[in-house]
Amino acid sequence: MNIRFLVVAAMATFGVTSEAYAHGGVSIDQGQCIMKIGPDTMTFTGYQPLKSREQFCDDIPDAGPTIIVLDAQQDELRDMNLEIRILRNVGQKDDSENLEANTEIYVAPKKYKTGTLNFEYNFAKNGNFIGLVKARSDDGTKEYVSRFPFAVGQTASKDLLTGLVLGAAGLVAFGLYYKHAFIDKKKPQPPKA
Repeated sequence: MNIRFLVVAAMATFGVTSEAYAHGGVSIDQGQCIMKIGPDTMTFTGYQPLKSREQFCDDIPDAGPTIIVLDAQQDELRDMNLEIRILRNVGQKDDSENLEANTEIYVAPKKYKTGTLNFEYNFAKNGNFIGLVKARSDDGTKEYVSRFPFAVGQTASKDLLTGLVLGAAGLVAFGLYYKHAFIDKKKPQPPKA
């Protein structure tokens, strides 16, 4: 057993836990939440002012009043009509299935010349949701859609899962190190010829 195996195991564990936080069109880049929409990007920031001053990216920590801020990074998006729809994720095969019945909030298409779109919503209960952001040109020749699933009120269970996975990986790594460093060295070595 060598050190390279332990390094590979640790990197694989990190990859698994970091992948658990990736959500559709939203990713973290240089400390900012970046949402891909067509060839362009928007930053995504969420706040729950009654709960904490901290901002979040993708999953919403708790049910309750929430402020979402999207900021277009390219001028192209500022010249397009932007709309937002938050759907309850009820296992629908397609987002258009029971669209109106599954819609939690809808922000009608509008141009945001400053590039900043924000809205407030009071998530009444925990659950799984789908965010849809659409950008459409005036003439309808260009349409971009960003789809990102997210959860409300389930971050504690993800943190626990991440801790358990990292803890188990640490125990396995320590066990392998201990076996290699102490137990394998105590075994009788075959006589040298």
